[in-house]
Order: sequence, then structure tokens, then C-alpha cells
Amino acid sequence: MSTVTNDFEIAGRVSKREVNWEQLLHTAIESSSHGLCVFDGRSRLVIGNEQHRSLYSLASSEVSPGLLAEDLLKSRYARIIGAKVNAQLAEYLAAIRRSEAFRTTYELRDGSFVELDMHPMPDGGFVERHRDVTELRLAEVRAEEARQELIEKQYAIDQAVIVAITDVRGTITYANDRFCDISGYAREELVGSNHRLLKSGVHSPQIFRQMYRCLARGGVWRGELCNRAKSGELYWVDTVITPQLGPDGKPVAYMAIRIDITARKKAEAQLCHAARHDALTGLLNRAALLDDLSERLSQTQARRQKLIIYLLDLDGFKHVNDTLGHAAGDALLKQLSERLVSVVPKAALITRLGGDEFAIVQLSSGNERKEIQALAIDLLQVIAVPFSIESQEASVGVSIGISISPLHGLTAPELLYRADLALYCVKSEGRGGFQVFEDKMRSRAQARDRLVNELRASVARGEFELHYQPICEAGTLRPRGAEALVRWRHPSRGLLYPDEFIAVAEETGLMEALGRWTLERACTDAVTWPGEIKVAVNLSPAQFRGGFLFDSIIGVLMKTGLPPHRLELEVTESMLLQNREENLLLFRQLKDIGITFALDDFGVGYASLGSVVSFPFDKLKIDRSFTSELPSKPASRAVVASIMTLARGLKVQVTAEGVETVEQLQYLRSQGVEFVQGYLLGRPVPCSELVLTGMPYADGLLDAS
Repeated sequence: MSTVTNDFEIAGRVSKREVNWEQLLHTAIESSSHGLCVFDGRSRLVIGNEQHRSLYSLASSEVSPGLLAEDLLKSRYARIIGAKVNAQLAEYLAAIRRSEAFRTTYELRDGSFVELDMHPMPDGGFVERHRDVTELRLAEVRAEEARQELIEKQYAIDQAVIVAITDVRGTITYANDRFCDISGYAREELVGSNHRLLKSGVHSPQIFRQMYRCLARGGVWRGELCNRAKSGELYWVDTVITPQLGPDGKPVAYMAIRIDITARKKAEAQLCHAARHDALTGLLNRAALLDDLSERLSQTQARRQKLIIYLLDLDGFKHVNDTLGHAAGDALLKQLSERLVSVVPKAALITRLGGDEFAIVQLSSGNERKEIQALAIDLLQVIAVPFSIESQEASVGVSIGISISPLHGLTAPELLYRADLALYCVKSEGRGGFQVFEDKMRSRAQARDRLVNELRASVARGEFELHYQPICEAGTLRPRGAEALVRWRHPSRGLLYPDEFIAVAEETGLMEALGRWTLERACTDAVTWPGEIKVAVNLSPAQFRGGFLFDSIIGVLMKTGLPPHRLELEVTESMLLQNREENLLLFRQLKDIGITFALDDFGVGYASLGSVVSFPFDKLKIDRSFTSELPSKPASRAVVASIMTLARGLKVQVTAEGVETVEQLQYLRSQGVEFVQGYLLGRPVPCSELVLTGMPYADGLLDAS
């Protein structure tokens, strides 16, 4: 009895003990693996667990009990990304007001995904469950990406892959749509026909024998094949043929999977052609010449034959480009290429090396000297015929250097080098001819190379000096200026004159630096002269090409202090043909500050009369070649008279160069020439020896005249 009594007493005490249901609910909610929130009938937060706060990275103050649902939602939605965040918030608030269930998934700013389930409670209020579905969503994304990739691959295969099945005899038993499309045959025409229907004739029988031996052994064959479509057009396919083996291990059928590579083959052919051919003329290029010449040299050496290499360089082509434009120059080169093809033997190589340089390689039949003369004369004659370009005529000449294998070398570089030496010899002797290489040309080229190196070093060391020749009034013989003439104080050869180094300086790009030094030195010297005396400085065409001539001249004048009106710049007619508009603008800018211009060597250049008239020259200089033959030669007198007539029309002054006799001086005075210059009035001398305050023999010359 006592035991039973004790049990009832204990149970009574327990039933009377008060249970903390709120604490139990809080514990249960916090123990959930999901985020949970409970709201009362007034949409105020009753409780929200730590998992909910962690999912959205919310602060404790943002999830405190009693907080309105709308305020909590705004804090939560601030962590959500997406274009429709505000619309989702409004939709959710509307569902709360209607006491309707709501479900959605959010993407948070940290890249995670959260699924929200909201369920209204029967007596008012609602409960939210928040579940982290990041892994599930990423898995869905990956699955969708894989599905899309599979769809794309399947579509690509259907579009690109040609599938055919044949029996062991080559009879086609299956053809897909792509096979029908590329071959041009209907499926009914292909199935039942032998695969030889597509034979192109491009491949040798050996290729197919190797293919069938491989397949007969149960191997997989792969290669590139050319097939012929029903239209007769050829197409290329990258082919994989797999044998289907029977129970005995022998092939019972073949499956061929092909990819159309016709476009690639065409592109490769075009690239190969472009790599070996000149884009403008269609002739072989330099790279092809070196390859083919090397191959021909190997063949001719084995057969004891001779090769003749012609190196061609056009004379006057730059003039065509400068006067008619580069489009006209290109048109001329195309026409010239056609002429070369018309006169050069068909078996010979014709190459455009670049610019206006061409090369021809001819196999000698035995009498190479006779062959050289015949072809060289043909080339000179056919190129000399004027070219018709856009209703205009343009003329060029050609210089040809020639080398012979094996006489002048055994390799392509050797032969081209020696032909180039022969070409340089032709150009240095007046152009418009041909020369076969001789050993003395090599020594001449080596001497020129030494001169180039010495000139470059001398420019760097400043081993140059200026001499000055007076320019006098023709009537009074009083000095009015002096022309600066550069001299090279060579370390071993002594004083060299311009005709020994200026051309080399222009060819090697040293003229711009030398011209800059000449201008500054001349202005520095002229500052010490009487104020009415000008200094005349020759400008090279190279100085106009840099684009900095105006700034350079202004800098020199500011540095030396020479007034602009005391500087006269002399240019040649060739300058008028280069960048005409830019040079005309430069002329006007320099004249605006007081500098004057003289056209040097007038009458011996290429400029048209229109070009001379367009440029604002202050003075024309009659070239010494006309002065030297005065007054005895009628042609020279006619030239001088014409120049004077032009000068009066243009209202410019005239200087006559090369005056060496009293008779020349008298004649020039009678024609109205304003200024004279020459040995009769003074030779070029260093600045320290220059006399500008009066000519010591002027009275005698005046009396004699």
C-alpha cells in the first residue's frame, strides 16, 4: 500500500507543477535547421530564430520582437538582388494583408539562394519558413547548362557532320540530310549507289589502297578527301571511317563521318597564294623568289646549267607617284607587270620584290651573253613605251643589274647581291641601261660603304664647315648676300665638296641632321655680318619630309638672333613635287615671318611651270649649265630670255650662278638680271675670309663691262 500511495503522491505533485510552454516553443524554433519567423495578428514579429537572422545577415535590432512585418521585410529585401525586388516586396505584403499563402525564392547579394514559405494561421498571424536552397539551385543551373550544351552539340552535329554507311562493297545504305545537301544528290540517288559516285580524281589510287588495307584489319582510317558533287563542283571533307565488325571480327559495314572543310581548304589555298604572290600585281614575291631560286640553283648545278638573274629598278617612278598620285603609280605597276609577262620567256620567274623593284630568273640555253642582251633590250624598250593612266600618259625608264650562276655565285643571296651591285653601277652612271656584274663593282660598293660609315661618324663628331660665296648686285657688284656651302673636313682625304657626299647623305638619311647643323651654323655666322647682307641656305627635300621644319627654323632664328628677313632659303624643283599642299602651306608660313625663298638650279628639274607659279618664290636662280655657255650658244641665250620673261611676269628677281667671265657678266646685265654669283666675283671661302664690305676688283669689272 505504501508504494502505491507514494506513486500517486508524486504524480499529484507533477501535475500541479507549472509547464513553461513559451520556453519550449523558443527552444523548438531555435533548434530548427531552417529560418523561422512567427508574426501575430497585427503582423508584428513574435519570434525569429538565429538561423533566419544568419541567412539574411541581419542585425539583432532588425529582428527584435514587436517589429512590424513591413519593416523587417524592407531590411531583408535590402540583401536581395534582382530587377523585380520592389515588385516582389509589394506582392508579398499584399499576400499578408489577404492572409494568403506565399512562396518564392530569393537570390542574395552573397550569391546564395533562399526559399521562403509563408503560411497564415487560423486565428490570425502567419509563420515564415526560410530554407537555404543554394546547392539545389546551383545543381538545377548546372543541369540546365548541361542540357543546353547537349542540345547545342546535337544541333551542331546535325548541321555540320556528314554521315554515310556503306556495306563492305562500298554500296551506300544510309545518308543523312547533310550528306544529301553537300553532294547535291537526293537520298534516293545515293542509297543503293556505290560510293565511287563521288570520286573526284584528285587523289592517287595509292591513298585508297592504304585506306582499304587499314579498314580490312579492323582499324579506323582518318584523312582529308576531295569529293565531286552532282554539279561537278569539288568539295573537301575531313573523314573518319569506322568498320562495323561481325561475329567473326571481320567488317560487315563501314560508317563514315565527315566534316566539310572546303572553306578551310580554300582559305589555305588563298593564304598560300598570298604568302607567295604580290597582292598588287599577282607576280611572285620576294619570299617565293628566294625559295624557287634556291630550288632552281640546286637543279641547274646538278645538270651543269646556268641561271641568269635580272634585277630591275624603275627610273622616274617616284615622279609618277608625286605628280599623279599613288593610285596612278599602282596602275602603272600593274600594266608594267603585264608587259613583263609578255616579253619574258614563259619558263622564267618574274617577281615583284617591293616598291618599283622587280626580278627575273631565266634558265640559260647556252649562250647567256646573247640571251642577256636580247632580253635586256626587250625590257628597256617595252618599259620605255608611255603608260596610259586615266587618260594621262606617264613614262618611266628602267635600270637593270644582272648576275649569272654559277659564275657570280652559287646561292640566291650571293646572286641577288651581285645583281644589286650591277644595278647600282647602272644608276650611278646615268640610269636607263643594263650591266652584268663585274668584280670591280664589289670594290666600288665597299668603298661606298666605307664612305657611308665615315660620313655617319663625321656627322656625329661635327667634322663639317661652311664656306660662303658672295651674291652681288649685277649693276654695282656690291655684295647683297652670301650662299652657305657645306664642306666635309675628312680625317684622311682632306676637304671634300658636296658632290662627293651629299647624295650619300640623302640616301642614308643623314641629310636632315646635316641640314639642321648647316642652317644653325649659317645663321650664327650671318649675325656678325653687316645688317643689309642676307645668308642663303640650301634646304634638302629630306628636311621637308620630317614635318618639323617650321619649328626647327624658328628655333634657330631665336637661338642665333638673326632677323628672319636676312635668311633666304634655296630649294630645288624636286621639292615642289613632294607633298605639294603641305609644302605650299609651309612656304606661306615662313614668308609671313619675313623669310625669302629662291628656286635653285631653275630649268634643270622636273617641276611643271604650274608648280613654279603656285609657290611664292622671291627669286629664280639660273643654273650654271646655262650661264657657262653664254653668250655664244643661242639655246642658252633663249633659256635666259625665257626665264627673264617669266620672272618679270611673276614679279620676282633673278640670280645667275656660275658667272666666270666678263662677257657672261655683260650679257646678263643686258638682259636685266638683278644678281650674279660666280668665281668672277669671288670663290667660296671660310667665314673668316669672306669680304662683304666691297669687292676689291669691282671697279675694274665695272670699267670692263
